[in-house]
Amino acid sequence: MLSMGLRWVGHSCFSVLVTVPDTERYTTLFASVILRCEYSTTAPLQDVVVTWRFKSFCKDPILDYYSVAYQTGLDLGQDPSNDCNDNQREVRIVAQKRGQNEAVLGVDYRQRKITIQNRADLVINEVMWWDHGVYYCTVEAPGDTTGDPDKEVKLIVLSMYIALFLFYRIICSFCPSILKNKVLQ
Repeated sequence: MLSMGLRWVGHSCFSVLVTVPDTERYTTLFASVILRCEYSTTAPLQDVVVTWRFKSFCKDPILDYYSVAYQTGLDLGQDPSNDCNDNQREVRIVAQKRGQNEAVLGVDYRQRKITIQNRADLVINEVMWWDHGVYYCTVEAPGDTTGDPDKEVKLIVLSMYIALFLFYRIICSFCPSILKNKVLQ
């Protein structure tokens, strides 16, 4: 009985736990956004590595939402925006930070205004439309062999949709006059 208790205590002491307060964030083009990520670990903070990865949506949660395929996935308890293999979407490392060192940006982000602040919060300044996707906060802590080392945050960039909506509205605003002229001729 005592050995079982010690095993449980030892098991729980060497784990990492990652949490994100918001699993979905909405932003606009050129705005700044902070994707929050928190973690607990028994490892020394100077040895902890925080990595933020980007994965494009499998099916767009706004444009595809009303499609039969998206709704069928939801009915089956799936997440159509995120339930696909990585080889079916774009996957990139955004940034990585070890301890209190400066964050190192991934190859595709080196010219961007992006950093990791506090212990693990990803800050994206001047959001671009291609930032629209799923972000994974992963924490590697030496010696912590159990737990939940990563969490995801969906970032939905609305400006892309607003621009498409405005384009559609402008084009369609000419439709009645064009139709009227054709009918009168």
